Amino acid sequence: MKVIFFGRLKEIVGLKELQIEGFEKLSDLKNHLLERYPILKNETFAIAVNFEIVHSDIELNNNDEIALLPPIAGG
Repeated sequence: MKVIFFGRLKEIVGLKELQIEGFEKLSDLKNHLLERYPILKNETFAIAVNFEIVHSDIELNNNDEIALLPPIAGG
């Protein structure tokens, strides 16, 4: 699966995207990312799976696209 970092999150982790496998649940992937990039623990972000923001734990497939989205401010 592909994990894409947007905005400030891209700068924090130093990557635009990451290919990763072996996670069946979103919560497992999120925990892995927080362990791998502990600075994310201090950030607020939404998670989208296949272009839909999710608010609960869901099952993942290896062909899913996961996006970490920081808050967006406009004017």
